[in-house]
Amino acid sequence: MKLRHLQAFVAVAEEGTFSRAARRLELAQPPLSRYVHELEQELGSELFVRGRSGAALTPAGWLVLERALAVLKTFRDIRDFVPSSDTSARVLHIGIGWGLWEAFERIRTLHASRFPAARVTAADLSLAHDSHDERSTDMVITRDRVDASMFERQSLFEEHFVALISERHRLASRESITLSELVSEPLLLFDRRLEPGIWDRTWALIRLAGTRPRIVDGQPPPWALEGMAMIASGDGFYLGASSPFTQTHRASGVAAVPLRWPRMRLQVRLAWRRDAAPTVKEFARSARAALAMDNRLHWRRAEKAVPTEATGEGG
Repeated sequence: MKLRHLQAFVAVAEEGTFSRAARRLELAQPPLSRYVHELEQELGSELFVRGRSGAALTPAGWLVLERALAVLKTFRDIRDFVPSSDTSARVLHIGIGWGLWEAFERIRTLHASRFPAARVTAADLSLAHDSHDERSTDMVITRDRVDASMFERQSLFEEHFVALISERHRLASRESITLSELVSEPLLLFDRRLEPGIWDRTWALIRLAGTRPRIVDGQPPPWALEGMAMIASGDGFYLGASSPFTQTHRASGVAAVPLRWPRMRLQVRLAWRRDAAPTVKEFARSARAALAMDNRLHWRRAEKAVPTEATGEGG
């Protein structure tokens, strides 16, 4: 059994067809099929049920998949740990909070222009909250608080709060609204572990506003299909974040209306361990260059556009 056998097996399992797996691995389909067949022969069990619609894992395949993923992750960890003669070619693993793909992609694009050999991967922190191992990422782009004794950090940009409501809601066409205007609506709240930064600031906003909506705990997050369906159906509203670099909600049936309280902002940070490699710090430099100018221009425009008169939710 060699790594290529496990890589071929995992690719087919994740892609669902041999043809897509072959394209992903940049292989012709015959050698890919041979690698999977050799693995099945060595294990003495079929791993896939082949059909016209694709390849489905057998019960034995599901057992092998879990262990194959662990083996490949161990190999990547070893490969990335050993210093390369070309440090710019070392893989960087970046964890990203909800809605922050646009920020990551801007940074990655600029970083690739500075270091063409650089390789960068991304993981969704909101999906990995149960199994996330901080050693598996070199850096995080997050709204969560960062332990300054363990991590270097730099501010990337600020976000403002938006109310995520149904497009049919009577306030959906407004340029901005206050939390007090939604006090009779159910505020849908998800598990804190999914996005601690927004969860914590939501409660800070509620305390400062002096008006408390009817809170419904234990809901799916707003970026999940179930959450979007609840918004579109008018079952309640979520509080979310918006900025030039945040993918808030561009979904049919969902409106993102700014909250009229410009002082309540969310801070998005880049954080990395203090003993990080030079390549990690170069990515941080790319981040500063990629986002700084657009962020300053955005907040100059936002402060002019959002009314600052007394609303009963500030001071």
